[in-house]
Amino acid sequence: MEKTPSKYIVLAGTFFTSLSSIIIRFSTAPALAISSYRMLFTCIMLLPVIIKNRDEFTELNKKNLILCIISGIFLAFHYATWISSIKLTTIANSTILVSCSPIFVALANYFIIKEKLSKKMIISIAVSLAGTIIIALESADASAGNMMLGNTLAFLGAIFVAGYLVIGGIVRKNLSAGAYVFIVYSVSTVVLFIMCLLSGTSIYPYPPREFTLFISLAFFCSILGHTLYNYMVKYVSSTLISVSTLSEPIFASLMALLIFKEIPSLYTLLGGIIIIAGILNYLITQNNERLKTKN
Repeated sequence: MEKTPSKYIVLAGTFFTSLSSIIIRFSTAPALAISSYRMLFTCIMLLPVIIKNRDEFTELNKKNLILCIISGIFLAFHYATWISSIKLTTIANSTILVSCSPIFVALANYFIIKEKLSKKMIISIAVSLAGTIIIALESADASAGNMMLGNTLAFLGAIFVAGYLVIGGIVRKNLSAGAYVFIVYSVSTVVLFIMCLLSGTSIYPYPPREFTLFISLAFFCSILGHTLYNYMVKYVSSTLISVSTLSEPIFASLMALLIFKEIPSLYTLLGGIIIIAGILNYLITQNNERLKTKN
């Protein structure tokens, strides 16, 4: 009988994922270069596992391949916008705003697969959006142009990752996690390097220190972070994983406070609490309503 791993492993995944913004802040490379190499090294690290389980790709058909390619494009734009945001705004703002992705997943599911939204869920979404407006007020001043751009990019990052998640929910019904992730990551890598070339972003040379940071992002944040989520979804509810990801901004903000002396503003604290509370209430309501439907 297979032993069920501890649900607290999900928190380990959350911690490793929250290291992303800290590692990115240490890098002096352009955001697109960081994004490209993060995805490239992630694919390289996954390659031995994929080769061993190459039979998983037999389930791939033309429709799923097209969806995987679209998902990879969404993921590429997510990394391009979100990593750029960390260079322009605070780590707290960036991680809080990108955590708004469940809002857009809910809206996309409502319009695409006609998933119902109850009154409580709609209120929760509205509350979370109100929180983003509060954070935006901090950068409304003309002198805070970079912060406004950074906040906007983080918000766009949430929209793009929602597209990646929605497509993943559709494709994963017919395709294994390993095959899906590897195809999507590979497409994302190609798209990001093309973006580097089109934008004139240098992809070489970088000092060993930068490549160490790129590899750290791939190993700690992508492999140990997101892979742990994918592994644990077999043993715990997706709602638990979704709720746990809401602690990412908390971990990241605390580390930013200790390492970079970034003290969150009153706007960030208030807006962040409202956003997280709204999304948390949405996820709990969604889970309760799904349980009622099953019963």
